[in-house]
Amino acid sequence: MKLHIAFIYFLSAIVLSCNYNYLKQSQTDLNQQFSMPEEKISELSYIFINQMVFIPKCISCHGTSGNIKLETYSDIISNLPAIQKTVFIERAMPKRGFLSNEEQSALWNWIKIGAPEKSANNTDPAIDPLIPTFDSINKHVFQTSCKDCHNSTGSGKRILLDKASLMNSPLELIIPGNPDESGLIIAIERTDDKRMPSTKEGYSALNDETKLVIRAWIQNGAKD
Repeated sequence: MKLHIAFIYFLSAIVLSCNYNYLKQSQTDLNQQFSMPEEKISELSYIFINQMVFIPKCISCHGTSGNIKLETYSDIISNLPAIQKTVFIERAMPKRGFLSNEEQSALWNWIKIGAPEKSANNTDPAIDPLIPTFDSINKHVFQTSCKDCHNSTGSGKRILLDKASLMNSPLELIIPGNPDESGLIIAIERTDDKRMPSTKEGYSALNDETKLVIRAWIQNGAKD
């Protein structure tokens, strides 16, 4: 029995050693693959990475639902090891689409320097908030959480989300001045399995702030 236990410890030590050496080698390779000039690294910040990577590529799944949320800086910091592992070691994320070499390089180097909230040279890009206009909603919501299904070849091709299609839909998706009866609001605020973005496709529900902005746009007449 003692020999058996000793053998198990021996095998465990070998496995741990191999994993450590693999991760160390992987990090060395990634440092070389995603090397960036120092002046570019000094520009990296949470705001920059959030707008470049997390909002367009991650929030649709890792939003209000799911075990790993990435909506805030604190969410991301608490999940950094998982992000680093799934994106760069396992290559399992994002599930939909992929990160370009530029996006991977920025993300890798931001994590490498400690994932700072602000850039070292104080050149953070201006925050582009979600506001109640179609262009803003299209950029922050439709293009990040809806476009994979609602396009001419997707599972939601019957409902397209360009402004003309929304305004002229026979399903009354947008009733200017009347968000309560607008199909879009009904779809995003319902809590059953027909909620949009689709629970069946693994998307997170929109957060309350986003829903209120879309409501305000319709309440204001959906003009802009």
